[in-house]
Amino acid sequence: MLLWNASSVRKCSFTASILFVCLLVGISANAQTGDLYQAAYSGNSARVKALLAAGADVNATKGSGSTALMAASQNGHAAIVRVLLDAKAEVNLKADNGSTALIVASQGGHTDIVQALLAAEADVNASRTDDGTTALMLASQLGYLDVVRVLISAKAEVNAKASNGGVALILASSNNHPDVVRALIMAGAEVNARDSHSGTALLLASQHGNLEVVRVLINGKADVDARDDRMLTPLMLATSNDHPEVVRELIADNADVNPKESRGVTALMVASGQGYADVVRVLLAAKADVNARCSHGTALTAASDEGHMDVVQLLRSAGATN
Repeated sequence: MLLWNASSVRKCSFTASILFVCLLVGISANAQTGDLYQAAYSGNSARVKALLAAGADVNATKGSGSTALMAASQNGHAAIVRVLLDAKAEVNLKADNGSTALIVASQGGHTDIVQALLAAEADVNASRTDDGTTALMLASQLGYLDVVRVLISAKAEVNAKASNGGVALILASSNNHPDVVRALIMAGAEVNARDSHSGTALLLASQHGNLEVVRVLINGKADVDARDDRMLTPLMLATSNDHPEVVRELIADNADVNPKESRGVTALMVASGQGYADVVRVLLAAKADVNARCSHGTALTAASDEGHMDVVQLLRSAGATN
């Protein structure tokens, strides 16, 4: 009995050919997507143009949801960014973590690309979905002053908060970018904004010893006696991290020289216990209470217990009695 006739064979052959062509088209499309992304990422402008002319999807995503526009923006390939925008790349598409082309361009400090994306109506206040970070926060954290200025001119929200409560001013201050701090304050940044640990820009700048930032913040009316969630002040943080010049600056701007944290420990006790003689001198010159006491004793007790005899001498000369 004949199982296959000629007509059936022709039909099967035709169907298989169609499936094979579709498979090839699918492979070709996927290859074009990958090729376009790689070409944009590596800065191969000629290849990008050729792929677009061949019909590559300008908005196709790859990997973690990134597009060719994001790749070019991230790596500073301005000419390719312009080509992709001319090809109608969607400027506000988001990767899986919420990053946009503008966010990654700002993170890379690529001012010309940031300008091009904003001209193409990029959302200046877009934020990453995983942590709430904006383009302005990243540019401020990394000290890209020109990018910060461009974003501010485009009406970036200077007081936007990330999921941890961080703002652009705190990020710039903790990373020692005084010019960025100055620009943010001039644009209306809240100088005493707090993060999720009640930290302010001045608290973090003092902790890290960022003297020029401390001066800029104080000129901007930062609270010199603000306390974080551990009840520590800028003076206490500068003291505990051995930053005598910052301690001196804070005292000159009327910071309380005798603040106490929740256990009654003062800045002088901390400096004495750590053997920070220069900080001790600054505090004593400002009339810190040399005989203040907590449950662990006094500054003299702390210095003696740790064997800091130079500090012991300083304290005794200032009137420490026990």
